Amino acid sequence: MRSFSGSGILLRAILVVSALSAQTIYAQSDLSTSKEPLKVGGVAVDDVLQRLGAKQEDAVEAEELDAYSRHFDQTDFNRDGRHSREEYVDKGSFLTPQARAGIFRAADGNADGIVTRDEYVLNRVITDEAKTIVRGMDDDRDGLVEQAEFVAHAAKLLSDSKLAEQVFAAFDLNSDGGIVIPEYLRVWGQWARAGRKPAEQRIAARRAELANAEND
Repeated sequence: MRSFSGSGILLRAILVVSALSAQTIYAQSDLSTSKEPLKVGGVAVDDVLQRLGAKQEDAVEAEELDAYSRHFDQTDFNRDGRHSREEYVDKGSFLTPQARAGIFRAADGNADGIVTRDEYVLNRVITDEAKTIVRGMDDDRDGLVEQAEFVAHAAKLLSDSKLAEQVFAAFDLNSDGGIVIPEYLRVWGQWARAGRKPAEQRIAARRAELANAEND
């Protein structure tokens, strides 16, 4: 167990965000253009996330989708249904420019420099679920999920301790034995999109499913 003050965790998170900006190996375009299924330890990453408990948009109700959409609209200052980098990162007022840049990069699923409403919504779905799952592994509630904590939980879910260690190693981008939110979200977000349909199709399909269920 490590001892971290609140300010120490925040500083570490900021440093991790800085380091991630240089991690081109995890760039969105790298995964979106890959023809081979992305795997870790020989297991497809989509399967890994499912076994860790991820349901992604399949578990989101219409009210949540609508709430995410409203939040997008609040930051869509010119009301064109899209976020440009200038609008979201340069002119945004929440968090830090660096943090906003990381969120924008993660949400921009097709790496075209524009974040649509559905891309934003899907990113919120993915990241909120990921944080819930990984925070549940932080046994000492210090804001840092250490390798021993993660592996103890993930080994049960994955039924494979070695695979759990490999997944942690993938999340631990700076290899310091602990993962914080911006660090593991960068990889989790890539895995949640790898080999999947674009955000617009995924969100539309979920809304259609919810509408059909309501009409039945």
